[in-house]
Amino acid sequence: MAFLSANRKGSADRAFSHVEDTAAFKPERYRRQGVNERDILEMKASFDLLDYSGKGQLDLDDVIDELQSFKIERLEQEPLMIAVRACRRRGTTADFGAFVDAMAPLLTITEPSEEALRRAWRLMDDSRRGVITLEDLTRVANKFEMQLTQEEVIDMVEFADRDSNGEVSFDEFQAAVANPDRMGWAALPPPL
Repeated sequence: MAFLSANRKGSADRAFSHVEDTAAFKPERYRRQGVNERDILEMKASFDLLDYSGKGQLDLDDVIDELQSFKIERLEQEPLMIAVRACRRRGTTADFGAFVDAMAPLLTITEPSEEALRRAWRLMDDSRRGVITLEDLTRVANKFEMQLTQEEVIDMVEFADRDSNGEVSFDEFQAAVANPDRMGWAALPPPL
């Protein structure tokens, strides 16, 4: 029995030996504009959970496979998955610094820039008609595998279509995305 207990303790020690001692970890080394120490510590905890080998490097293909195995709805829209995919575009592995570089911008976005809105607009208005229709938004949602229901897409168009003509102009789109309060709309709750 003593051998079995010692053996279990040894495997538990090995299982968690890769998690860096928080007393030795220096979050100030990873400071980025708009990211506080608490954010960095949360990123570190996530990184350590994803670092199966304990070598301080994420095998990004393994991480992506593992995250997808959880069958989470709209996984591709989650900041963690967006950051992991951003790291993967740069290589097959990522250290904590690269992980922070990918996650930090997702934490500091407070309002979209006009340039970002115009890029999003061009994705939806690919025929360059100057308006987005229900069909355009449905096509984009399907293209990017957003897994939106038809009802959700209809609600989005109706929300932005202030003149109720069935089409969303860039001005309506910008008002809905960048400043929903400007036209008397209630602010959207922050993502969970």
